[in-house]
Amino acid sequence: MSEQESGFEQGDLFDGAAAGARDDRLDFVRPFVAPVASTAGAVVDDPVSLQLAEAIHDAFGDLASDRGLTRSEIAAACALVASGEAFDARFRVFLGLGMLEQARGKAYEGRYVFSPTSGAALLVFERLAEAGGVEEIMTLLDRTQVGLAQGLLSEEQLANRLRRVRRDLSITTAHLLRLVRSKPIEELVGERHHHQSKAALLDHARQLVRAISSRFPRLRASGTRLIDEALRYSAAVDELSDRLLQQVRARRDFSMLLPEQYLSAALGAPVDALAEVFAATVFDPTSVEITAAQVLVAAGERRPPVPRRRPARPAPLPPGPDPVEAAREKALLLRRRRSASMNSLVRGGQEADLTATLGTLPWRAAIATVVDLLQASADPATPFFVEIGEEVLVDPAGAVTYASPLSLYRLPQDVSGAVGGDSSAVQEGPA
Repeated sequence: MSEQESGFEQGDLFDGAAAGARDDRLDFVRPFVAPVASTAGAVVDDPVSLQLAEAIHDAFGDLASDRGLTRSEIAAACALVASGEAFDARFRVFLGLGMLEQARGKAYEGRYVFSPTSGAALLVFERLAEAGGVEEIMTLLDRTQVGLAQGLLSEEQLANRLRRVRRDLSITTAHLLRLVRSKPIEELVGERHHHQSKAALLDHARQLVRAISSRFPRLRASGTRLIDEALRYSAAVDELSDRLLQQVRARRDFSMLLPEQYLSAALGAPVDALAEVFAATVFDPTSVEITAAQVLVAAGERRPPVPRRRPARPAPLPPGPDPVEAAREKALLLRRRRSASMNSLVRGGQEADLTATLGTLPWRAAIATVVDLLQASADPATPFFVEIGEEVLVDPAGAVTYASPLSLYRLPQDVSGAVGGDSSAVQEGPA
């Protein structure tokens, strides 16, 4: 099985395995199964067993159906890891412990299925090797937060959860301080990957304690003890980082730094401190070779803007009458003519029925009169209003064959002469 198939790839310069830490997952499996082991040799020393379990898991995940796999199919999938007596021995162990089960519970059938519980165990082993037990504490905090929000946990259960998290943090902090103060730097490089979420853990703990204290005030003391232990753990992680940084300065081995530490230094460190790294570095002389294309591009980017020129003054108007004033005069004369025509139609009164009058006019004159009436009615400066009826009057023998009833009304004016009682004077302008 390759490294990618097993889920563990070769680390880079920033990986604990590349810096000298052991990449042996059995180191994490042994203490994990210790609480339920019958003897000290309950966990094998040969990593082939774990690799076989992973190969069997992959085979069932890729090939199995609800009918399961036969023993020969499982052996073929594990051929690259182990075969023969080594495979037979581990197969019997997997079958006896329940990782492999009879598909239908019948021994003669010869088909097997993989237990989901064993698949979950492989995930736990992988997470322990990558992030240590701190992630499990984070998981417990999150599960407690969800249970509290959904009302699934009683006060006693919450108190037990708080004590469990505090005790696990206390054990983790003591273990970390012992490593920082007594173990070689190579072990610390591998240990730092297990404590990269200390800020998130402290934040989750504070949120959980705040939510529990608001609902169950009697648990505030337990919550305070949990926060104190979380702060101790955070301080221990900082002490681990400080010792690593001291070794980085002493050895000038920058592979011991994490990518996030490079980014933090580039963003927050002063320029003089960053320049010290290259104090003893020899550089080649700078090159002054510049192509013509680069010169043209640079000149185009730095060319000053084109000066703005004021447009020329417009030519003076030719001598003679002003066309605007001529238009205003024409509109004023037209309004006066219409007003005089309206006054003659109402004969000095307030209203007049012009249906009969229009019927006696020639049809061209009748059309011109109706147009004048409508334009005068639309002009707010003319104090007249035209109303047209909905009926249609037909006179085959008349000059106007058909028309609608039409009435003309004079609008009331106030003292100032404004139409419709408007107190502001109406300025005459173009119609």
